[in-house]
Amino acid sequence: MTMTLISSIFGQFFPDTFLLIPMNVFSVIFALSWLLFIYPINWAPSRLQSIWEATRNGILEMLFQNTNKNTTPWAGLITAVFIVVLSINVLGLFPYAFTSTSHISVTYSLGFPLWMSVNILGFYLAFNSRLSHLVPQGTPSALIPLMVWIETISLFAQPIALGLRLAANLTAGHLLIFLLSTAIWILASNPLISIPIFIIFVLLFVLEIGVACIQAYVFTALVHFYLQQNI
Repeated sequence: MTMTLISSIFGQFFPDTFLLIPMNVFSVIFALSWLLFIYPINWAPSRLQSIWEATRNGILEMLFQNTNKNTTPWAGLITAVFIVVLSINVLGLFPYAFTSTSHISVTYSLGFPLWMSVNILGFYLAFNSRLSHLVPQGTPSALIPLMVWIETISLFAQPIALGLRLAANLTAGHLLIFLLSTAIWILASNPLISIPIFIIFVLLFVLEIGVACIQAYVFTALVHFYLQQNI
């Protein structure tokens, strides 16, 4: 009985199928359909294109409000990462959609290569400067070996935290939504209980939309912060 309950709770993280076709395929097609509106064939920008331009400028201003000129060549990549993560997070809230970023395999596949690339670039551009970061200024001589180990562990903990934070927050929110929706369905015959739960469900759903946007920003902001540390 316990195993059945656990499998039913975590069954939401397995992609659904429609006519033997995974719903992920339809999600990808839906996610890419916005390209038809962003790049119209008319010479005059459409209303959707104007909205997209304003959104893109707002994203760039938000992500790069605290930056330096050395990270300018990375603006396109960081913006693309933000849009991809945000799209996946928000689309995962639609019915029959699957949130890929709720799996650590996906978040680590995004976070670990980005973290490794900026660190390799940092050691390549300024090897001595990067090594000096392992020993904070003013550290007593007796504590230098310990500080090197602590800073090294914290360095390798960055990609773990980067991927785990995104997956854990989305997984927790989706589990709460699933449990509340199940409770509403089971207790539908008792309006005194189901109506308050439904109100909580709506508020939680709105909160989850905010969490999806915030986690996309946090993920991208951390990548940008790691990049600033290395360049």
